Amino acid sequence: MKILVVDDDEVTRKLLREVLVKEGYEVALSPSGEEAIREIRREPFSLIVSDIRMVELGGMAVLREAKKLRRPPVVILMTGFGSMEGAIEAIKEGAFDYVSKPFKISDLKAVVSRAAKHWESLSVQPKSGAVGVVAPPRPRAVIGKSARIVEIYKTLARAALSDATVLVLGESGTGKELVARAIHEHGPREQKPFVAVNCGALSEGLLESELFGHVKGSFTGAVSDKRGLFEEAHGGTLFLDEIGDITPALQIKLLRVLQEGELKPVGSNETRKVNVRVIAATHRDLDSLVREGRFREDLYYRLKVILIELPSLRERIEDLPELVEYFLARYSERSKKAVSHVSDEAMALLKGYSWPGNIRELEHAIERAVAMTGTNVLFPEDFPPEIAREALGAGLVPEAAAPGAANSLEDMEKAHILRVLQEVNYNKSRASEVLGIDRATLYRKASRYGIDLRGK
Repeated sequence: MKILVVDDDEVTRKLLREVLVKEGYEVALSPSGEEAIREIRREPFSLIVSDIRMVELGGMAVLREAKKLRRPPVVILMTGFGSMEGAIEAIKEGAFDYVSKPFKISDLKAVVSRAAKHWESLSVQPKSGAVGVVAPPRPRAVIGKSARIVEIYKTLARAALSDATVLVLGESGTGKELVARAIHEHGPREQKPFVAVNCGALSEGLLESELFGHVKGSFTGAVSDKRGLFEEAHGGTLFLDEIGDITPALQIKLLRVLQEGELKPVGSNETRKVNVRVIAATHRDLDSLVREGRFREDLYYRLKVILIELPSLRERIEDLPELVEYFLARYSERSKKAVSHVSDEAMALLKGYSWPGNIRELEHAIERAVAMTGTNVLFPEDFPPEIAREALGAGLVPEAAAPGAANSLEDMEKAHILRVLQEVNYNKSRASEVLGIDRATLYRKASRYGIDLRGK
């Protein structure tokens, strides 16, 4: 089985060849998309492993050319710039997988192994059929390029191409509704309604009426017939947030709608057909609720045909700078302020906070900081005081760094730099990376604070 590795970085090409040859593959290398296209036209390959971004023709161009061949090779795309839109485009265009750089060698070998088995299972004749057209770019539902987020991009993209029920799990503030909207807006129901309801905010009786509708006189206050949200969402998507909060009685009725595609409004004997895709979400542990008998097992499995688990912000803290940049641009524009960036000191403080409210809390913190600042740079004092207090309570900063104390910013910064240096065994390159500053800035700050970078 022959693999073509395409990357304009020579070190990456040679590393991948060494790894894949040890796995028993025959490997050829191409330094550009143009050269790769000439290679695949000249001789057959089973697999292509290609970077997406190269100087001229990138991996998407190689993928499109590969699909024109009599027996197309299976294509794996690599990227150091992961995005939801990129994952959707790659998968719609027919890529087998979409891998985030830097990757673990073991993960890449596993992907290549699956791709090889997939190629062997294909018939000699290529499948016919039109390729989907990528939807126009939309507001970003998920931001980041960490490995876990790239996996979510791929799952989200595949979910958007299907009509299956989706269950989104994650703590409050992780963006579950944004994910649901992204699936709807990139799928075949895009032009139909997207209807959302928070199941935990309504009583059982009111939620039943909201979901299924009611007829006049069915209860006190029902002065006229009312269509429910399932009917409002007919042809489109119904997003059921906090699904873990619904009662057992409602669980039975919801299961019937999912199984039969029909419902009865409250107070009516009439059965109505509905065609709705359901996306549900919760911050609760549904596995535990099922074991405790508080959530129906059959409904649980009906809901989680496709499962998306969103990590908390503290589990993907490497994505924080990109999230900060995104929200900073949004609220600077909204506030008509030319706020350009966050200071190194403030970014270090944000990275050291636990973010119990997740991305929603970060967004509000950036909004508040933009509103508070009188300069074009955000400093620690522009952010909510609880962020600094947590750093103080965790021992990340000295007592003198408490908000309002003299020289507090200097003390906080010095303590943070020392802590990072100790964690990386005084590796200056690694410390600079963690702190989000270049080495020259690290040397300058060390000199300012009297920090010995040799660890003595």
